[in-house]
Amino acid sequence: MVGDGAGDDGVLIITGSMIGDVILSTGAIAEIVRRHPGAKVTVVCSPGTAILFRHMPAETEIIPLVKQKRGGHWLALWRTLRRRRWARIHDFRDSVAGRFLNGPRVIPRRAGGGGVHKVVEASSILGDGPALPPVLWLANAAEGLPASVTKAKRLLVLGPGATRAGKAWPVERFAELAARLTAKGGLLEGAVVVPTGGPMDRAAADAIGAGVPAARFIDLTGADLLTTAALMARADLFVGNDSGMMHLAAASGAPTLGLFGPTDERLYGPWGARAAAVRAPGVSVVFGKTSKTVSRTETQMGALTVDEVVAAAGRLIGAVDEV
Repeated sequence: MVGDGAGDDGVLIITGSMIGDVILSTGAIAEIVRRHPGAKVTVVCSPGTAILFRHMPAETEIIPLVKQKRGGHWLALWRTLRRRRWARIHDFRDSVAGRFLNGPRVIPRRAGGGGVHKVVEASSILGDGPALPPVLWLANAAEGLPASVTKAKRLLVLGPGATRAGKAWPVERFAELAARLTAKGGLLEGAVVVPTGGPMDRAAADAIGAGVPAARFIDLTGADLLTTAALMARADLFVGNDSGMMHLAAASGAPTLGLFGPTDERLYGPWGARAAAVRAPGVSVVFGKTSKTVSRTETQMGALTVDEVVAAAGRLIGAVDEV
């Protein structure tokens, strides 16, 4: 039986476009599925995030939304779905197309000037209930991991990529961090170092790998999101920039340390009891959307030292061990 009204085509979910935003909304999406037992669920998402819904526990139709000039993708979506009738439309983007489709529509409450974490905002699409932590539907994703990962006794996973240069901690500091954490006497002595991210992050991975023994280095940049999440679920520590990889790590349950500078960890910090953020000193952020202040050409993370990140990693690992 479909809850919250009747609709021939089940439930429609229109997700965000960025990997991080989608991951932060997955707790709410899981609850939507739970509230509509037996209903078909149609998910509109970016091509890059479609894999996240492959094993969702419902009859699921996935519609990858390929961006077109002048918003043509929204018109194309409306034309595709206009004759269908939905029990409920959950529109996380408050999209133009969603406003003109058939069925009762709900959107998250936007934070406004005060602001709340994006998990809280996404959860508000269901009303006044609690914040719903991100979830991942991994199924058998671990089968795609190389044996060198599954046999490793310790794993240090890194996320050196970012959507803009301003959010990216210098890669040479990631390399130094990996070497220090895994060296004799380090916090993760002898750990295998695994960089993650997209194909565009392979140069950063090469730089990190140059500082650790080849036998303890595995480049997993370019792996799909589910395989990457299965890796992260095995990690002793993840350290990465404010990015989709950081949110994927936190959602997997890995101890996750997010590195922040020109973006706001109060909105986009890694979510969960096994997560923490460390901020570059001297970089001021007004609570709220900061994308216009993030440089496209140069890092704004230079004031964050390796010593500070090592110390923050130690505090996080200590806190996780105490739980």
